[in-house]
Amino acid sequence: MLPQLQALGVNVAAVSADDLEGAKIMIERQHLTFPILSDPEGVMLKAWSRWDFGNGVGLAGTFILDRDFKPVFFEDDGERFYKRPRVDRVLDVARTLAR
Repeated sequence: MLPQLQALGVNVAAVSADDLEGAKIMIERQHLTFPILSDPEGVMLKAWSRWDFGNGVGLAGTFILDRDFKPVFFEDDGERFYKRPRVDRVLDVARTLAR
């Protein structure tokens, strides 16, 4: 899906509650070719309501932002970090932004 998003002019990044070393390990293990932003204190995750205050951990979620950084798509992935939205749903939203 990454090449399809890039062809539409969409930039991809992820935010992790891991420290820099943890983010680096994730990039290496998963062979990721997009940036992973480290947010170990959960500043961004809390601002976007993706923080479990009771357990002190980040929650998974998928956002698509427009050029003004306004969210135009969100799917709550909860604690299931392996669960992500369907590719066709993400691409449909990305296509509307490319127009």
